[in-house]
Amino acid sequence: MNYRQLEAFRALMETGTVTAASQMLSISQPSLSTHIANLEHELQLSLFHRRGGRLIPTAESQLLLAEVDHVVKGMARLRRLATDIQSLQSGRVTIAAYPAVAAMLPGFAVEFAGQHDRAILDLQVHDSLRNAELAATRQVDAGLTAMPIGDPAVICELLSRVDSVCVVPKGHKLAAAESVTPQDLRGEPFIALGREDGSRQAVERVLGQYGIDLNVRFETTRSETACGLVEAGGGIAIIDPYCANAWADRVVIRPFEAEVPNDVYVVRSRQEEPSLLLQAFLDDLRAKLTPA
Repeated sequence: MNYRQLEAFRALMETGTVTAASQMLSISQPSLSTHIANLEHELQLSLFHRRGGRLIPTAESQLLLAEVDHVVKGMARLRRLATDIQSLQSGRVTIAAYPAVAAMLPGFAVEFAGQHDRAILDLQVHDSLRNAELAATRQVDAGLTAMPIGDPAVICELLSRVDSVCVVPKGHKLAAAESVTPQDLRGEPFIALGREDGSRQAVERVLGQYGIDLNVRFETTRSETACGLVEAGGGIAIIDPYCANAWADRVVIRPFEAEVPNDVYVVRSRQEEPSLLLQAFLDDLRAKLTPA
């Protein structure tokens, strides 16, 4: 039994004649008759009475019709789904991001969803190590991390590298500057990220080269909290541009004239190839994160 036989049966039951059914399926009348005969042979049932060149449905065919109709419609849905998947219109993508990158994901995700109107995006926020763990165990399709992951169970690739920016309160003297230099930070109240944070360590190395010690007044593990402290007048922070841009209407953002890189890595399970939709998501996200 095959799909073409079921399709021919359903068309014949729906139209009532071999001529109309064959026209519906765009096949010849002999081909349609062959499909019906083969279906009867395989089912060991007589589905139609032959009377004067006409095919009259038997009671048995009426019993089969509902189930055949279900199968044929299901195959049509499957074909549409396959087409949608090929055109990246359907599917589900689950991404785990660390908080700094997660700050810019909503706008990007809405834009991406608008281009893939039957896709579902599941966005989770955890720390980098948790994201790597979720990716390794295939609980998410991909995890975004702030550092490379050496777990042999995953594939880890650099997605984007951008420079940190300086965030200052509105009305601060540095808000009028086009950019901020390491020397500008001498003596300024500073809002630092956690001591284990790679960008915090990079800032300290850069300032150390100029003989400048940070005047740390606040410490936080989250870039969002650092921005909130800046807005409240607590000091200056040097953070990733992803989170900073989300606060652009509440603080002043200026380039920092020293290299303090912010890396974004994507982590996937080595046991699973990325779907077409996931690959499209990551390609678009790379373009979004990478400066023009």
